[in-house]
Amino acid sequence: SKATVSVLYWVFFNSHLFLKRMSRALACVLLSLGTAVAQTCPLTFVGNVKQFVVEQENGKNRRTVPAVERAMTAKQFYDYRSDSSHTGFEKARVSNMFLFRDLNNPTHLSFFWTHGIDHGSQPSAAIDALVTGIPEGVSIAERDDHANEWDWTTSTTLGNINHNKGASAPYSIGARWRFRGNTDGGAIDGLPTNLNWELKVQTRFNYGIDTWQFHFGDGSVAQDMDPSEPVYLRPVVTSVDLGVAPYPQVAGAETFCTLVESITQEQLTYTFKWGDETPDTVVTGPAGHVTCASHDFCGPVSATCGGTAPRKVRVFVKKTGCVEMDRILADEKVDDVTCGNHEGVKVSIDKNLLTGHNVNGMDFSNNNAVLTRIPENMRDMQVHTPGTIPKGTAMTLTCCGSKNCEFIVSHYHCPPCSKKENGGFPALLPLSGFESASCAPKYGETEQRMVSYRAQVDAGATLTLPETTTEASSFVIFSKVGELPDPWCPNKAKKFGCGGPCPPTICKCVDNL
Repeated sequence: SKATVSVLYWVFFNSHLFLKRMSRALACVLLSLGTAVAQTCPLTFVGNVKQFVVEQENGKNRRTVPAVERAMTAKQFYDYRSDSSHTGFEKARVSNMFLFRDLNNPTHLSFFWTHGIDHGSQPSAAIDALVTGIPEGVSIAERDDHANEWDWTTSTTLGNINHNKGASAPYSIGARWRFRGNTDGGAIDGLPTNLNWELKVQTRFNYGIDTWQFHFGDGSVAQDMDPSEPVYLRPVVTSVDLGVAPYPQVAGAETFCTLVESITQEQLTYTFKWGDETPDTVVTGPAGHVTCASHDFCGPVSATCGGTAPRKVRVFVKKTGCVEMDRILADEKVDDVTCGNHEGVKVSIDKNLLTGHNVNGMDFSNNNAVLTRIPENMRDMQVHTPGTIPKGTAMTLTCCGSKNCEFIVSHYHCPPCSKKENGGFPALLPLSGFESASCAPKYGETEQRMVSYRAQVDAGATLTLPETTTEASSFVIFSKVGELPDPWCPNKAKKFGCGGPCPPTICKCVDNL
């Protein structure tokens, strides 16, 4: 009937209208949800990765760890008020020491040392101390409480402060703390993270302090130290600063940390993958807080140490409803050029350290080839002889200690790849801080020509050579701590070899060294 048709039409029309309205509402809900996800999902890694070594005599209590890391300045973290520090590490009768890194300014490194707590539970205490090995560019960031307790000194006696910084690095700071019911301490700022240096920290706890600790990472874990022995602190230095640490090559425990920021502070899941075929480490924690994990590394790849080169340490971070993000924390491709307690030079070719020998008295035998007619100003240098090196070879030259270093790279002169005063192997060397010249040794019994380059490297620094563009034969690296006794023979002063217009005192050849 017409009535039935009308009813059916009404139902159909209104159902269609209802569904249309519902689909619009659902679309609005989904859009708002998508906007909410977009607003809460972004995860941002803050800072880069840096590792540091802490140890005592003969490797005792050795750990490779990150500094204490926060997204704030050193002064903010020290929080000096009420004649005391307020880092959160303070405890009665405990001395706390740590490196601090502001992840918003990750090349800015500080050293903190605080004792006791701002509380009546801290008894009377007396500490004498000395910090040596401080490099150039470092300043006193905080005194808790004044210069008669924490200041520059040239004295080597613990607790002796003469307020004299000295003429040149390395510098020292003396400390003489006397306190009760609060803290005493101090901090220095401006330690470089890309140069080699080593702090030596010595202390004498006279009374009122029972425990000495070194904090790292998020600060929740500390290494107990022996107060009867010095503590040594140094950075892990890489040949090229990519914000990634070298993959650990020595068996032992190391700690890696990361800081991830999000709009909201929900819990995040961190999965640390170690690259050596061992189980992952999974940690949960809120965004905006430094999150760390430690792992016992097994050393180089071997039958008992897994993984496929180049191995990496990675962290994957997951937030509910968001895309997982990951970051490389350590990479086996990154060269470790840390000096440690090594004095002199370190020459590394494709991560293999080359032993140096004295030029004077050496016959230079290398693959049945002989270097002859060595310029006299090079006779007190060390020589490193890798022989023939293939195309694509990577090299690093590191100057360890408190003096600058000289390096001379020589190789067989092979026209047309190389010119008389500018070897073509590799052609980019002059652009990497080298000066080219031809005042060079000769090669073989027929005394074939060689070309040379010279570079000066600052104390504690590393010079990374570009990968070689061709194969090079008769490749030799000379090194010296300190400056060469004579000026470098400029490439325009002579044509080739020895005995040309270059003054004899600069390029005097010596046979049969």
